[in-house]
Amino acid sequence: PDQQEPTQKFRILKNPHYPMAFVNTGASLITRAAGGRALCGRTSPGRVSQPRRSSVVMADWTDVGSKSELDASGGKMVVKVGGAKILVTEYEGKLYAVSNKCTHLGLPIEGKLLKAKFGEGCVTCAAHNTSFDLATGEVKGEWAPKMPNLPVVGKGTKPVPLPTYECRVSDSGSIQVLA
Repeated sequence: PDQQEPTQKFRILKNPHYPMAFVNTGASLITRAAGGRALCGRTSPGRVSQPRRSSVVMADWTDVGSKSELDASGGKMVVKVGGAKILVTEYEGKLYAVSNKCTHLGLPIEGKLLKAKFGEGCVTCAAHNTSFDLATGEVKGEWAPKMPNLPVVGKGTKPVPLPTYECRVSDSGSIQVLA
């Protein structure tokens, strides 16, 4: 008798490190598409499963406010671009845009209760006191110093850089973020 090829089902996982992640729910396959490259795991010896094709959305410059609005809000503002909340700030005369979601537990870096601190080219999450480089998003100093270092689990997650975005001031004076 002819055996039918099993249908592969994928579900999308949200992961701050990869724009898209698929998990094969029928076997132990993890496929991640990062930067246009797909990494495929084997479902059985000699067989490689491929993710479904999807459309790719190119980043575009988006107006998020004006320089005068940024100055009026104390040099920092949180904007929403394509579903992502982005913290735009001016530090030492240069514009920076970083994710407003801390990579430790996903809390806002700048919010109603938590207020970001800036210094030495870094933004510091008020919840965990982790500092991220404004230009690169890399962790500077200790990871989550306000969190206890528990046996076995440590501080919960390993250090993860904060996503950064290019930003500029257009000829018309509006601030634009590439997202």
